[in-house]
Amino acid sequence: MSAVFFFGGLFVIFGVYFRRSFPDQFRITLGIVLILWGIYRYVITVTKAKQDDDQ
Repeated sequence: MSAVFFFGGLFVIFGVYFRRSFPDQFRITLGIVLILWGIYRYVITVTKAKQDDDQ
């Protein structure tokens, strides 16, 4: 899921999605939020997996 959010954010920033529907500032902001959410989900997943392996 984290990869979906990350690449979805890139697609939004580069205009693959929402090209003309939204202003550029909103599109870039939404893309950055999606990318950060994808990174956050990846870090949480890896951290939780390491904790489960340690126990």
